[in-house]
Amino acid sequence: MRNISVNNRNNISFKAGLTPSVIKNAVKYSAPRIEQAFQSTYGVNANFGYNHAAAYCCAVVSDIFDFLSKKFNLPFNAKPPNIRIFNDSDLLDMRNAGSLGFCITDSMPVLKGEPVFEARSLFLNGKFNTLKAINDNAEANFNGSKWNSTNHFLHTYIHEWVHNIHDDLLFKTFGYDGYCPMARSRYNSLNGFYYDPNPNVSGIDYIARMHNIKYSPEEKEVIAKEVSRYAAGERIPNLQQEVGGNPFEVVAETVTKKIVDVLDPDTLMPVKNPFYSNGKDDKIFQDIFNRAWYGIIGG
Repeated sequence: MRNISVNNRNNISFKAGLTPSVIKNAVKYSAPRIEQAFQSTYGVNANFGYNHAAAYCCAVVSDIFDFLSKKFNLPFNAKPPNIRIFNDSDLLDMRNAGSLGFCITDSMPVLKGEPVFEARSLFLNGKFNTLKAINDNAEANFNGSKWNSTNHFLHTYIHEWVHNIHDDLLFKTFGYDGYCPMARSRYNSLNGFYYDPNPNVSGIDYIARMHNIKYSPEEKEVIAKEVSRYAAGERIPNLQQEVGGNPFEVVAETVTKKIVDVLDPDTLMPVKNPFYSNGKDDKIFQDIFNRAWYGIIGG
């Protein structure tokens, strides 16, 4: 979708990690045009609510995964998620309030007064409606804390896109028997397209089990060192609540970091295979990541 551009003269000004080339290119993107492109190219329903910054980020991230799939034959060719902008006050589940974005695994109601959304839909917070706001949020969640794995303004968009891709892989492997009619038509009901290591458990149940996996203190230390505190699972003192720290967040944070590390700062396209590390990855962490990616229960 790199050819989608219009004469859009919105006054967007920002700094800290966003190059002049990115600034120049971003103002050419129009949310309605990107919505049309997602629909015509992928059959995806995107409603950005004229949030041009979010639309731009999604268009770029879609291009990134398309490029990685075709250039390096990486398993990232899942159908892009349906996308919707939300306001915190419209959420039925306030646990997602304040977040930049989240992705749902199965079909469910998400917003007040709205119908049930398709499985693997992506939701983006409407209060982040400029690239400066998106960039500042990414900086705040990285600098001084390493809460996220990168401070790149595309961090959350790549991260949530990976959730969508990971769910697609697991449904293909373990089957899908959830509530979404679109997903039921796309995947086999129980056994997956590939070898299913546990044919008596549905994909939805299997994913629920993965969400409940707890890493050991030693594993958390490795994950925090290699990726991020969020991937490792950190307790928020004010809420007395641990967030992150399951296989899905390990995968999303790891893939995001690897992709960001190989992006050209001006074109925002990968310059090499992000997964060619030539043995540089920590062996313990590599095992943790592989088990998470392939859905091996036990971590």
